Amino acid sequence: MNFSILYRVSFFSFLILFTFPLYSQLDDIGTTLDSEPRFTVRDSLEYLIYEGESPEFFQTVEGGAIDLVGQEIESVSFRLFDQSGAYKTIPGKIFNQPDLNKVVVTFLELIENVPARFSFKIVSEGNIEINSILIFPVDQEKPGRVRALEPTLGDISKPVIISREEWGAEDPKGSYSYHPYFDKLTLHHAACCSADDLEEGKTQVYWIQDFHQNGRGWNDIGYHFLVDRAGNIYQGRPETVIGAHVGGANTGNIGVCLLGCYHPPEASCFQTITPESRQSIVEIFSWVSDTYGQSPSVLLGHRDYFGTTACPGDNIWIELPRFKAEISDFIQSYFEMPLISIFQSPYPNPFSNQITLSFDLKKYMDFKINIFDLLGRQVNTIERTGAAPGRLFINWDGKNTDGKRLGSGVYFAKPVSSDKIDPIKVVLLKK
Repeated sequence: MNFSILYRVSFFSFLILFTFPLYSQLDDIGTTLDSEPRFTVRDSLEYLIYEGESPEFFQTVEGGAIDLVGQEIESVSFRLFDQSGAYKTIPGKIFNQPDLNKVVVTFLELIENVPARFSFKIVSEGNIEINSILIFPVDQEKPGRVRALEPTLGDISKPVIISREEWGAEDPKGSYSYHPYFDKLTLHHAACCSADDLEEGKTQVYWIQDFHQNGRGWNDIGYHFLVDRAGNIYQGRPETVIGAHVGGANTGNIGVCLLGCYHPPEASCFQTITPESRQSIVEIFSWVSDTYGQSPSVLLGHRDYFGTTACPGDNIWIELPRFKAEISDFIQSYFEMPLISIFQSPYPNPFSNQITLSFDLKKYMDFKINIFDLLGRQVNTIERTGAAPGRLFINWDGKNTDGKRLGSGVYFAKPVSSDKIDPIKVVLLKK
């Protein structure tokens, strides 16, 4: 059956042609074969039956997909045709995007006997829009190492990362292949999954992993890090292993995906980056650059490699020069940053029950602060073993080392590890 010609129009069967450009996360998993798919629709009273066919393709693939908009899809099946016309029927795997009315249906099958084509049959209770047809090329990468490269001794502290255990990651389906070198940094957008808080983020990152593993057939989630719109950073694959985010350029490439949709030419894809996301993108790429000896100047958007995608979207891609500058500035300012600095003045001051002292730490350390009275006598010491880099809050209840309340008056707090911070004056009042 040739789906490239017009069909007879009747009450039950008619030709539909939609034009919907592909800017979704599918850009990261496959190659668009047809962005203007033709298909027929039949009304079987209880269901609508959509049928169509891909163009011929001439390269070895390991599967394919159709990109839909709609709900209440009952089933999808694919027929894979070889040159003789013989076919094999495979059920489709249906993936409903977590925060949109979009659906991706995939099949996984190695097709080496080319040219080839496939048809699809969708049974749905409601109307759907078929946006595009994709194929999954076999990704040819340079062979990786059997063990991880040792990172350089970077000075920049790793930002807080939501671990795989915290977001409930599934185990990889097989062994990893490790980067033999590092020479690329890449920024993506998910074009979906616009999580605004941690719980949404965990759910959506898990969905992406499920889609990559079971819809695309990859070993694990394709990205090394993901950042939600609240600025939370999630560990994807370990950054020392080869990812699956830029087909043909994954070796030596550390990929970060920004949750959300940032390409205004596509409907409902008009978001702009939040300040929290921007800061986290700068911090994670700064840490990666310092730890693995990368220059921020090598940072690219996904579209900059082969020009087959809009990722990371116009609203992010235009920001890349600014990102590179901010990452470089962050690295430079980090080396100029004191080991310990005061974040804000003690509060409340004067106090009667408890006062909070806040500091910024440059790296992990055993933090200690001594409390002195007006005569210079040390009356208490507060310690935090293994304090993490970033914000540290220290509370003092106005008591000495024996747990006895001190008399009202002026006291001074002095971090032990810093000669650059003057003693901090605090005033204790009677209860």
